[in-house]
Amino acid sequence: MKVIGRILRYLLCLILFVLLLDVGSYLGVPVYRFAEGSSFSGDSIYDPYREVDSSCWRKANFHAHQRERKYESYTPDQFFAAYRAQGYDIIGLSDHCYLNYAQSDRAGFIPTYEFGWGINKAHFLMMGASFASLHDFPFTLTPSQLQHTLRRLNPQARVVVLNHPGQLRGIDHKVYERLRGYDLLEINPDNGRENSIPCWDRALSSGIYANLIGDDDAHTVSFRGSFFQRCFTMVNTPEVNEYHILSSLKKGKAYAVRLTPELNQRARPHEGLPSIRTVGLRDGGEVYLALSEPAREIRFVGQDGIIRKTTENVAEASYDFTPTDTYIRVEALFDSGVEIFTNPFVRTAGMQPVNVFIPDVHWPFTILLNLLWVFVFFVLCYCIAVLLRLLPRRWRPDWAPTVLWGR
Repeated sequence: MKVIGRILRYLLCLILFVLLLDVGSYLGVPVYRFAEGSSFSGDSIYDPYREVDSSCWRKANFHAHQRERKYESYTPDQFFAAYRAQGYDIIGLSDHCYLNYAQSDRAGFIPTYEFGWGINKAHFLMMGASFASLHDFPFTLTPSQLQHTLRRLNPQARVVVLNHPGQLRGIDHKVYERLRGYDLLEINPDNGRENSIPCWDRALSSGIYANLIGDDDAHTVSFRGSFFQRCFTMVNTPEVNEYHILSSLKKGKAYAVRLTPELNQRARPHEGLPSIRTVGLRDGGEVYLALSEPAREIRFVGQDGIIRKTTENVAEASYDFTPTDTYIRVEALFDSGVEIFTNPFVRTAGMQPVNVFIPDVHWPFTILLNLLWVFVFFVLCYCIAVLLRLLPRRWRPDWAPTVLWGR
C-alpha cells in the first residue's frame, strides 16, 4: 500500500509540476482589445512586382528540417545535395528552436529557426535571427496569447513568418482577421482543411497586409510521399544574400509554386515546371499575368476570397481593378497538378501597406486574469509541497488521503 501511495504521489507531483510550468507561462500576458478589421482602401494600387528584373528569379525553400528527422536519418550534406539536385538557388534550414549553422558559407544563408513547440501548432519562421527563443505556451492558446507571442518575437528577427497557418489548433481561424505584427504568411503543401489560402484571404480581407512565402516544411530528403519539395518560392533578388533576399520577400517580389503528391512522384518532379514570364500592374489598374505555358485556369481572387474572374486554357490573362476591389491576387492551375500563387495587389494611399501591431491593452481584464493565474500558481505550489512533504505537519490538509502524503 505504501508503494502504491508513493507511486501515486510522485505521479500527481509530475502532473501538477507540468501544470505549474504551463500556468507560469501565462503570468504577465496582457489581454488585448483587437481593432475591427477594415478592408484596404485608397486611390492607389500597390504593385509588388513593380521593380522585378526577369533575369533575377531564384528558386528557394526556407522551411525544412535536418535535426527533426521524421522519416529517415540524413546529414546536412545530404540535405543540401537533395535540394541542389532539383535546382534550388536558396536552401533554408530551419530546425525547431535551434539555429542550424551547417554550411553557413553557402550562398543565400540566412540564420533561421522555427519557433513553437506547444500542442497548438502555432509556429513562426524566424528569419535573420541571432538566437532561438524557447518561451512558448505549452497547452492553451487565446488570441491575446498568440498576439503577445508575435509582439515579443517581432524584434528578434528581420522577418517573421506565420508557418502553416491552417494547422493552428484549439483556436478559431477567424483570429487571422485580427492578428498583426508579422511579415509573411506561408503557403505550404496542405491542400485540405489545413490549407493556408483561406487564412491568407481572411487577413487580406480585413486589411492586414501579408505577402506570401512558399515552403515544403520537409522532414525527409527522399520520401516523396511527404511534403518534400512539394512547395517552393520563386523570389526576385539581384543578389543571393540575406539582405537582398529578405528585402525582396518583404516587398512582395516573389510567387509560390505548389505541386500535387502525384506530380511529386516523378523521377525529376521539378523538371519543366511552368513559371511566370511577366506579372504586374498596367496604368489604369489592370493586373496582368503571362505564363510560360497555358494554364487550365487563371483566377483573379479578391475580397473575402471571392473569385472575381476566371479564364481557361490561356497563357496570358488580365483583370481591371474595379472601384469595389480592395485587393486582387492571382492563381494559375495547370493540368499537370502545378499551382502558382502571386502576391496581392492592394489598394493603398500611395505607399506599400504595412502590417504592424499597436497594442491596446484591456487593463481591467488583464489585472483580473493575472491575479487568477497567480492564485492558481500558488495553489499548485502548495499542492506539490504537500505531496513532497515539504510543509510542516500542522500545514498539511486534512482532506488529502493519508496514503498520498503520509501523516
